[in-house]
Amino acid sequence: MVVAAAFLCGAAVSAAAFSIGWKNQAQRNTSTESALVAATTSVQTLRTQLAADRASITASHAQAAQLRTEQTTLARAITALRRRLAAARQSLSSSSAAAAPLSGDLDRLTSELRALTVYVTQTPSGQLDAGYLQAQASYLSKTAAGLSAALAALARPQS
Repeated sequence: MVVAAAFLCGAAVSAAAFSIGWKNQAQRNTSTESALVAATTSVQTLRTQLAADRASITASHAQAAQLRTEQTTLARAITALRRRLAAARQSLSSSSAAAAPLSGDLDRLTSELRALTVYVTQTPSGQLDAGYLQAQASYLSKTAAGLSAALAALARPQS
């Protein structure tokens, strides 16, 4: 009987120790699983942010390419306007004193062209304002056309 009681007592102590160890392991597993879920959520959030950032970078690259194209177009337009301006200056210099009032307009146009050239050449392509550039190009084109028309009127023989 003593042997049976000792055996039962040993079995009860072993069962208690096993139960305590099992409970401790289960708590560690729960903590580890919670940490894994939190890490997985964090990774997913970071992946979503990365995808959004990549899309933003792609859009920025496309916009930069468009601005570079517009910058090239505007640089060509400025070059053409400078040629027209040079031609207008030659016509103006050979005109009579009646052309004197046009000189101020021509000087303003030259100044505007210089300012626009400085803006286009010194501003990084990603920071160029397309609306401003188009407005300036339109203004300069209209002003040059107006000067050309005024010079043509001066060149016509007076009757």
